[in-house]
Amino acid sequence: MQVEYRNIDPKLVVNEIRNGRSLESVQKLFGIKFKSEVQDLYLRGLMELGEIPQVGFSKQGGGRPAPDVVERPMVRRREKAVPQKPQIIIKTNNFRTIGQSGSVTLNKALLIEQLGFEVGDSFEIYREDDRVILKKSDVPLQ
Repeated sequence: MQVEYRNIDPKLVVNEIRNGRSLESVQKLFGIKFKSEVQDLYLRGLMELGEIPQVGFSKQGGGRPAPDVVERPMVRRREKAVPQKPQIIIKTNNFRTIGQSGSVTLNKALLIEQLGFEVGDSFEIYREDDRVILKKSDVPLQ
């Protein structure tokens, strides 16, 4: 739907913005209600001055004809895998918090002694709902 802005010349809006006025001051100067209206007038002014190509914003407007719709092949997404229960659950009374730098520290006592990992093990890290999961990876980090 084409909106008329109370006989405001869009070229005047372009001139005011080029002279260094902010969107807010142009909005107040012309008594425009919303910043989006100022932006719309600015675009219309640039189109009238021929600095940007004509763009049709509505079905009534006399802009460019709409491009033909290109049919794209349907893309099927992989279905989410049903989460499987882990075979071994080791509950510890160790809780960790995210530090000021955004890191979580897992010490040797927790990883090696309690959970049974070894020095040099590599992990994939991913999130599942409200859990952070470390999955042991066969591919070592380089």
